[in-house]
Parts: sequence; structure tokens; C-alpha cells
Amino acid sequence: MTSNMTPPSPWKTPNEVMQLHKLKKRMKALQQRMKAPLPVSSTCEETPSQSNVDLDFSRILNGDKRKNPFSKNNTEQSKKIKLDVPPPEESSDKTLFTLLNLPAKVPEKREPDVDEEKLSTFSNLLQKYTADHTVETQVVEKKYKYLTIDWALKTKLRLMSPTPFPWTVKLKASEEASGITGFVRCIDTTSSSTLDTSPRARFHQTCMYWQHPHLPWLSLYPRGGKLAAASFIATNEEVKQALLREWTESFRSLFQLLRALHCPYFYVCANTFTCLFRAAGLGGAPDMCALVVPTTRGLRHTLRQEDVEFTMPLRPDYKKKLNTSDEERGKNSSFDSCYDTMDDCKDQEKNCSGDEEDPDHFLSQLGLETETLRKINNAQARLAAGAEGAADGAAQSLVLARGADAQALFNFLLNCKSLAAAGGAAAGVPPTLLAPTAFHGGTLQSLKVRENVIHSDSKKYYSIELKGPILPTTIHSLFNVLKTSTSAQFSATFAQHQPTLAFSWAANSIAEDESSKENDPNQFTKAFNKENLSDCGISEEMLQHFCSPDPSLVKSVESIKYNSEDDTYSW
Repeated sequence: MTSNMTPPSPWKTPNEVMQLHKLKKRMKALQQRMKAPLPVSSTCEETPSQSNVDLDFSRILNGDKRKNPFSKNNTEQSKKIKLDVPPPEESSDKTLFTLLNLPAKVPEKREPDVDEEKLSTFSNLLQKYTADHTVETQVVEKKYKYLTIDWALKTKLRLMSPTPFPWTVKLKASEEASGITGFVRCIDTTSSSTLDTSPRARFHQTCMYWQHPHLPWLSLYPRGGKLAAASFIATNEEVKQALLREWTESFRSLFQLLRALHCPYFYVCANTFTCLFRAAGLGGAPDMCALVVPTTRGLRHTLRQEDVEFTMPLRPDYKKKLNTSDEERGKNSSFDSCYDTMDDCKDQEKNCSGDEEDPDHFLSQLGLETETLRKINNAQARLAAGAEGAADGAAQSLVLARGADAQALFNFLLNCKSLAAAGGAAAGVPPTLLAPTAFHGGTLQSLKVRENVIHSDSKKYYSIELKGPILPTTIHSLFNVLKTSTSAQFSATFAQHQPTLAFSWAANSIAEDESSKENDPNQFTKAFNKENLSDCGISEEMLQHFCSPDPSLVKSVESIKYNSEDDTYSW
């Protein structure tokens, strides 16, 4: 059978001839290098392991056929080779030095000043990597002499300890009475001579709080849960108006106590947002402030219409712009001018440029048609609306009003008719007010306490679970009672009310601003913060802690551990 393929031409081009010549030259040089005897250094002798290394590649370079390793004829020979080959752990480094045309490593005859750990061998590199990896994975537990301040509301708190807590569900009459009296009258039971100072009475005192409204058949905290069937309150107008009147009086009373520095703080928990009012002096702030989170574009627009000026401290720096109204007042805060409407942006551009000419008129003179201008304006309005609504519902949407603006925000919430939910189980019910001190219409409530015994890893732990609105001062009071009544370590784990986490982040930002003004001569009033709040119902030690302008004291945490050995906290 004849083949259609033509035989290759015996003639070669000059390029092919030169390539063959260079290849043969390289093969000869490599073959001479492999056949040359290995150099032996003056400080070491040839070891038996070096003579066993076969580096003769001449058979491969000459084109000889490789032997089949699976052939039966080579079984005995392969066994001999396996016996002659040294273990990989001993010969891996020496093989590497041999291939690199270097003398093998002999630790016994090496100079004494050479550090073996600094040699880049396989074993040393592996040990170094594992050591570095182990160091990186170790978590260093930081310990603090103080307990952090977390302004976020909690829904649950679980305490765990290897020893029993000084608490039982069934209290004595004197213990329950002393706990209630001490909380209502803001008495420090440790120094009182007439009240019961037992740990159970003090523990019961820390579980108290004030709330309005209180409807036993409804759970009014936390708000914004799953929708349920509307109650009879939504259909009964007289009940709705009665609840609103009582809530208005309670809200006004609570705000007046805050202004008079007889109440340190309180929360307003609505269905769509939560508001925190803080008295002047907390966190080193010279005036009272109000924080609202989360907010929407519509709510911020309404606040601007009501002349409530606010800042957004959690918004990224590149989105903060100075409002023109702030420049006129000489303020140095960044107001919510980035998310203004298009009309406000146009007004700012006119004020900044000093040109009162209509931009549409200027563009029409350039030849643009009216329909094209309308499309451009609509596109700009959509972009502005999208940028303004990008932070809605997030922590970045938190707004901060201070001083007179906090008063204006209070007036807005007091007269707002849409605070009550329109549907659901809490339809028609005003927002929930939570405070650590008594106020008009406030109902004295107690956290739900439950005891458990937990077995984990053949160990026994005692647990106490507290359920309800847990305020910032409640955590500090509870830890003060536990660390003085027990000698064992204990830990606390919190279930956070997620929207209120932004309160701690914003409080940290406020403290940073106040700490940067410590050298300002106008900040001399900070020295009287603790004295001015001496009648707000907080102990002197706790009040000094809450009035400190140190930003490191404010942090949002999920768990805290108390170390009784050195009296420190870690989180």
C-alpha cells in the first residue's frame, strides 16, 4: 500500500542547522557536568549517603530506552534499590545540596558560630511555618479594670458560673420589700442601715425598671415584630385617644426630668425606630442629645421641615458635607446635606457660586430642547433620591440632635400623630417609654428571671437568664452585686436589640469629639457634670464612669467575663 505523504526533504535551513548545533552543544556540556566527580569541601568528608546518590543521566541523554519498572525481571533489582535508598527524612536536604553543586550539611563539623535554625532547609522551613502559624492563631485575651458602657438595648442576658449564684426565685418578704424600696428611692443598700443588704435583695433591686404604657396582654418590647391580628384598640377611637393622652403626659414628664438632670437617660421604642435621650453631662457632652435609629428619607425630610437640625455621625466621611445654613451659624458639624432634595442642592449651588441665573435657561441658550432638559432633571432627581435612600434602615442612617435641636425633636415626637402603629397587635398603642428612674405614669416592672443548671463537658454550670428590656445601668449594677457577693468567675452573654447597636457606635464618636475639646477654655463646665447629676438615681461610682469623656469606655459587646482573681473584665 503506497503512502500519499512525501518523504521529508534532506535539506535543512540555516536556522534549523544552528538550532541542532546549539542543542548538541548543551547536551555535551550537561553530560560532562553530570560525569564530573562531586567536589568535597575542606571541612567535611564524603559520607556514604552521597555515594548512594545516582546522578548519571547519560543514559537518558543518549536516548536509551527506559526499563519497565513493572517487569518481572526487575523485581529483585527493584528490591535492592529500595533497600539502598536512604530514608527521605535523612537524604532530602543532602539531595538538594548535591543538585545545587554544594557540599552536604554536616552539623558535627560545622563552624560553631553558624546558627542551624537560620539555614533554609526543608525541615527548618516547615518548623518555622508551623511555629508562626501557631503564634498567629493564638488569641490574646485583653483584661480591663473597668466595665465597658454599651448603650444598645438588650432583650436577654444569661449569667453562667461554676458556683451557685446568691439568688433564689422565692424571696423573703424583707428581701423583696428592700429591693423595691431601694430601687424606687434610689438608695444604695450597701450603706443603708434599715434595709435588707443581703445579695438576694440587692439582686432583686437591679432587675427593676420603669415602663409606659403597660398592657398585660401585649408585649410592647421589642417593637417591630411579626404582624398579628389587630386588637380592639385599633377599632375603638376612645381607647386610642385615652392611651395617647396618658402617653403624652408621661413623655413630657420624662423629658422634664431629663432637662432637670434628675433622669440620666430614657428610650422611646416606636414600631419603626428607637430614640435615645441622654442628659447633659453623660459622655462628657455639655448639653443633652437625642439619637434616632433607623431613619428613612421621609423622616429626615420631615425633620428638616420642622427645623430640626441634626448630624449623621455614622455616615462615611466622604458623604459628609457642610450645610450652608451651618456656615451662616458658624458651626463645624456635618449635617444631612448630602441627601437633600434636588431643590436644596440647586439652592446650595446658587449660594456657593453667587449666580442667581437659572441653569435651565442657560442650557436652553446652548440649544437644548425643553424635553431634553426635563429628562436631565428627572435623571438627577432619581439619582439624588437613590443616594438619599441608600442608608435607610441601616446604622448609617442614625441622626443626632443636640441642645435646642433635641428640644425640637422632642416637640416633633410629642405632636406626631403617626407614631402609633396602624396595624398589627400593637395597633393604636403609643411607643414604649423605658427609664431607670420613676416618672409620671410609669409602671414599675421587673425582669423575668429563670434559674438553670447546665452540664457541659462533664462539668456543671449554674445559669441565670434575665429576659426583658435590659438598660445600660442595669448591667453595671448587676455586675457590682455579683462580684461583691461571689468569689468565683462568671460570664454574661447578651441578646442584642440589633437596631440599637448604632447607639454605642454613635456614643463613641461623640466621646471622641468631646475628648478632642478638653483643652478648650469653654469646656470648664465638664468638671461639674457628676455633681449636676448627683440626684439622677445612679450611684456616685457609676456616675463618674458614665460621665467620663474617654471614648475607650464606650463599646458594643456581646459577652463579658469577670475574673475574680485579679478583679478584671474581658470581652
